[in-house]
Amino acid sequence: MSRSERASASGHDAVAATVADLQAMFAAFAATYPELRLYRAICEGAAADDAAASLLAVARPGQARPVLFLAALHDLVLRRTDLGLARWYPSVTGGGVPDGDPWPEVRTACFEHADELRDVIATRATQTNEVNRVVHLAPLVAHACADVADAPVALVEMGCSAGLLLGLDRYRIEVSPPEGLRPVVLGDPGSEVVCAGRQRDGPSVSELALPAIVERVGLDLHPVGLDDAREVRWLEACLWPDVPGRLERFRAAVRALRPDPPEVVAGDMVADLGPVAHSARAVAGARLAAEGSGAAVHLVVFSSWALTYARRDRRGDVAATLADLAADGRPVSWLTAEPPGCVPDLAAPEGMAGIHTETGAGTVLGAHRWRDGRELPPAVWGTSHPHGAWFRRAPTP
Repeated sequence: MSRSERASASGHDAVAATVADLQAMFAAFAATYPELRLYRAICEGAAADDAAASLLAVARPGQARPVLFLAALHDLVLRRTDLGLARWYPSVTGGGVPDGDPWPEVRTACFEHADELRDVIATRATQTNEVNRVVHLAPLVAHACADVADAPVALVEMGCSAGLLLGLDRYRIEVSPPEGLRPVVLGDPGSEVVCAGRQRDGPSVSELALPAIVERVGLDLHPVGLDDAREVRWLEACLWPDVPGRLERFRAAVRALRPDPPEVVAGDMVADLGPVAHSARAVAGARLAAEGSGAAVHLVVFSSWALTYARRDRRGDVAATLADLAADGRPVSWLTAEPPGCVPDLAAPEGMAGIHTETGAGTVLGAHRWRDGRELPPAVWGTSHPHGAWFRRAPTP
């Protein structure tokens, strides 16, 4: 999800917070994520320190959240690796979180660099570039393409940020089956970008294969170019440094895609989807024609925790836009990995209503498809951990 989409869709929680409110948020974060040694300790410290917590008060409406404070601190140490505080960050040291209490050095940094932190907090918003989401997105794409397996794909991501998920076929994606057998590998087996997760139940993904992707385009209000070091650093700062593997995987994906990055287009992910998707399909078709192929292009549009930041009354416009593009009979699929209740006409599985956690069982994998100019019934194809640690695949009807 992009910083711009988070910022523009936060009207529902844009109530100004008091310092006491902010401290309560920090305490709640610490209690929710006890396994995060560094971030739990920082949040416990901020929860008990009026002055430190008040730094978050300058955040834009809807952005006054502990994760923004944590990202601002992380950005500070990524920029200033000589700070004493940096020794607590595995993203700087390459090791683990050392024993001890980081709060004294955190508090010192908060006040010695208060102006820098306030500037970041006041102007930024957090965003999650979790490459490991391809663990559930790759099977979702493969499943959507199974009935038109010979059709080359034009892949479009809504709310793309830096577009790292568009490179899913360039990564080694290891899916461990429920039976504990050897992982099924999708994507490029030789890639240095290794994404891994477990399939908890449902039909095996071993029969699935990724399609040929001939064009890939991302759409975001303020997309990040992989050659923009400052913006890429902010994406790194938004990752949690004491979760093993996340930053390393992100950096590997940036290295893998930087020589041939996907196109990322600046625009509103709902209002501008039509022309961007139309162009992506046209470019793909022209490329195939130049190669002597007359194959019909399959337009595949997807979002991963991005549509949830669009206003609810705009979300139905996506289906209407794609129905227009499907009217000529060529295949179109809209795939979503979003929180329960987010996607119009897609009912969440029983028991998932209201689950909206950052790392809990909060993602519904769904599809809207058009074939031969007609819309098929919307389908839930599974559920997943938001960051791809596991997924459940629904039984094949």
